[in-house]
Amino acid sequence: MAEHLMTLHCEPCPSWRHEAWQLIVDGRLRWEEQEYCTACAVQACGGGWGPPPPRVRERIVAEEGTVRVAVGGPDGAPLKAVREVFGLTLRELAGARQYGLDATPVEAELLQAVAARFRGGAARSAGGVTADAGPELP
Repeated sequence: MAEHLMTLHCEPCPSWRHEAWQLIVDGRLRWEEQEYCTACAVQACGGGWGPPPPRVRERIVAEEGTVRVAVGGPDGAPLKAVREVFGLTLRELAGARQYGLDATPVEAELLQAVAARFRGGAARSAGGVTADAGPELP
């Protein structure tokens, strides 16, 4: 659910600015945007959890670019991790598996962390023990 704080704004003028960014908060993707005019002293801002709306994501991609992420297979991000981070439908997930996924740097960072969590859980459930699973034996 998006959160919004809005003030009526002036017509865009040379002082009008729009900023959009993503961040990771408590292991979740969050987006924020802010529009303001220093000449007219007006402001609008918004934010939400999960992938940003297309208009916000377009601004983030224009500023930061994207990273191609492999999906599925031995070298790709686990399918479950991709679904959790991006909320993809099964059809979208199949396309991502075939062609890869264009993620923002922040989305790629979160996906890497979630994928590591899933891989660690898979190793433990398969009977394996991770290196940090307990105290070192003498």
